[in-house]
Amino acid sequence: MRDIKNSVFYKDEWRWSNFVKYLVKKLRGYDSIQNTLPSKFVFKESKYGSKKSEKNVQLFNWSIYNHRINHARAVCINSPTYSVLNFLIIPDIIYNVPLFGVDFVTLPNLHLLVLDFQPSLSIEKQFDNYLLERIIHMKENCHKLVPFAGEMPSEVDKFFSPGVIWSKLPKNSQSENLISGPLYKSFTEYLNLYLEVLFESKKVESDLQVEIQKGQDSYLNFRKEKDPARPMLTNLFGKTFTEELINNVLFSTR
Repeated sequence: MRDIKNSVFYKDEWRWSNFVKYLVKKLRGYDSIQNTLPSKFVFKESKYGSKKSEKNVQLFNWSIYNHRINHARAVCINSPTYSVLNFLIIPDIIYNVPLFGVDFVTLPNLHLLVLDFQPSLSIEKQFDNYLLERIIHMKENCHKLVPFAGEMPSEVDKFFSPGVIWSKLPKNSQSENLISGPLYKSFTEYLNLYLEVLFESKKVESDLQVEIQKGQDSYLNFRKEKDPARPMLTNLFGKTFTEELINNVLFSTR
């Protein structure tokens, strides 16, 4: 199996390399076990664009689990026009803890940035006041420097918390500084707090576990049906591979 540490995704030229290095190091400290995926989903290299301007693209899928994480994976994409880090933690349903979601996407003309504790139940059932206050405070600190993109569309609003970091940045040197500075700081703070909450949580009753499972499945099924990355992935890797990746790896409910 390929090691992400030996890939382009650990090199400084890839925009999100420091983020990946941090999350891999943190999660390996929790007795995490690497998932065994079909090799075509672990690493894929392809070409896209017209014959006159063909470009290379690489994809890497780093995936682990442990006694509190049902599935965590980082999907990394590197190309001249697209640079993506999509990271998701799906906790074991015996703990009433939200999902942890990261979507950092560089498109030809801008960066789309989302970081959040993503609820699988209503906010009232899954977040106590202390946790809400902490993540809202961290969000506010981040958005003092990183512009806030505004309210989420109503169709997806239920899948985000009041602490969501959400920004659209133009591709320029100022944005690069915001990504490497305050966004990276917020990313480490969010991940640290999330792991603290997850590994201090107590087991919940079976009826609540059923609700959590339904909530997680609802989120994953929504992403399967309406994942905004589908057009980009199809353009880069083709329809067949994209549908297998989305349905069987990225948002599998099994």
